Amino acid sequence: IEEDDVLHDNKRFTSVFISEKINILLLYNSEEYSKYVKLALSSSSTSENFVITSKRLSQLPGLPLNNFNVVFLLGSNLPSGVNKIKDFLNNGGGVVVFPGSVPNLAGFSNLLTSLGLPAATQLIKLDEAGQPFEFEKVEFEHPLFTDIFLDEEKTKIESPQIYSYFRIQTKGKGKSIITLDDGSSFMSEYSVSEGKVFLFNSSPITKWSDFPLKSIFAPLMNKSVFYLSSKYKSKAGYLAGEKINVNISNRNLPQIRIEKPGKREDMINLAENTGSDFLFYSATNYAGIYKFYSGNKLLDNVSVNTNPVESKINYSTDDEFDTYLKKINFKGSHVRIGKEENPLQVILQARFGSELWRYFLIAALLLALAEMTVARNVKKELAEVKER
Repeated sequence: IEEDDVLHDNKRFTSVFISEKINILLLYNSEEYSKYVKLALSSSSTSENFVITSKRLSQLPGLPLNNFNVVFLLGSNLPSGVNKIKDFLNNGGGVVVFPGSVPNLAGFSNLLTSLGLPAATQLIKLDEAGQPFEFEKVEFEHPLFTDIFLDEEKTKIESPQIYSYFRIQTKGKGKSIITLDDGSSFMSEYSVSEGKVFLFNSSPITKWSDFPLKSIFAPLMNKSVFYLSSKYKSKAGYLAGEKINVNISNRNLPQIRIEKPGKREDMINLAENTGSDFLFYSATNYAGIYKFYSGNKLLDNVSVNTNPVESKINYSTDDEFDTYLKKINFKGSHVRIGKEENPLQVILQARFGSELWRYFLIAALLLALAEMTVARNVKKELAEVKER
């Protein structure tokens, strides 16, 4: 690929932030109904990366959600604390929502709409003579299913037997990851402000389905945690020279150390009485990755890129350029160089004037020829006079 005139914009920076330890909060009405989720998260090979805290939904208003990366909501009704969940999502958190064990269509719909998600429209229950519901379609291209199968060519999931569920349609607000045979979404993903939500339409207990007993349940829970806890930073779109807004709520020291591109460092001392969980940092003169530390603890990393507007090379017309020179009160002279002209030659000519030696040489030759002609005629005339 041929290079353009601007080389500094050939690099673009992005970052994905994953904590060394992922703090998970399980919120439930009854601890019995969270056992399968908790077991799936604590018995995997990656469980050493998880710090799991279990609390009742009624305790939500008093919990510091900034200390957690992912929150599991296991309940059909949230009497208080909805704003805390919304603030958690606004700060880039991840939430997994399961209905509670006790069917409550109105309560579950209110919970979903308060979070900006589509409401559940109907509670479906299997009658004694009916067939259990099953998966119809699975989006295997979703990052959740990356490396989840030993043989990537044999991507097939054994569908659970689903006895009860809430009928939910994404309605253009999100994307369905697993769809049931009636077209409703069993598992769907939504972006809410800066955060993400995974929504399931069936409770993770065996009375509703045998999904918690299937081999896909545990890896899907673990992959969901990793997916929701990672923070992809490209959306922020910070450009060189702009202020960076960094969440420093997890700091443990009153000092923030910033590692800047080019092995540069900066230190910021926070006021003792500051209560803000965010830091606005403006010294972003260089494109690259900026890392923010509290002691040795990495709080966040942010990518900064050059402004793409600076890379758009559009030629001005002669009139536009003349107008610009008048605007800046330019008093000098300027020379226009055409595309077919040699810039060096034009510049030298503008500095020293046109080279006249060629013209003088031609004139000298013409004068010499004229002189020789005149001299020859004079000699002939003198010779004729002597002969007479």
